[in-house]
Amino acid sequence: MIDLVVLFAGHRLDEPGRTPPRFPPECETKARLAIRSVMRSIAAAGGLVLGIAGAADGGDILFHEVCAELGIESEVCLALPADEYVHASVQPSWNERFQRLLKTHPTATLEPGSGEVWLRDHEWQLRRARERHPRRTVLLALLDEVEADFPGGTAGMVCIARESGVEVIRLDAREICG
Repeated sequence: MIDLVVLFAGHRLDEPGRTPPRFPPECETKARLAIRSVMRSIAAAGGLVLGIAGAADGGDILFHEVCAELGIESEVCLALPADEYVHASVQPSWNERFQRLLKTHPTATLEPGSGEVWLRDHEWQLRRARERHPRRTVLLALLDEVEADFPGGTAGMVCIARESGVEVIRLDAREICG
């Protein structure tokens, strides 16, 4: 039985020229260290842990990489088929890392349906976590503001998780990248 499912939601790496910056490329190492710190504490508590996240450039890929480094199994959840997902959510400089994830991690793809795909993705990931019947579910979120930017964004996932009674651990991108 899985003791803890850690869902992850985080900002993508800023596209070149994004104003104001939210998660600039030079913040990658700091973000990785922040994610690792939380995940190391979670792993140290003992029990079987499973990570669940998308595979967008930035936070998602960093989360899966950190889980692998710490020996924590993680599952890749794609809101779109891989070729569409990479076009929508992965900058070319991160494509190799994205492809590596798909080769080394269990991967599931959201079934087509009606409604906003990223919002449906969040709800689907929460269902996948619940289906594992863990003792505890946590959302680890790397974001700048908790106000929902749009329902399918990272802040939207925080809102959905809280409404579902899921504990949220927030990593403030402004503090980390500031």
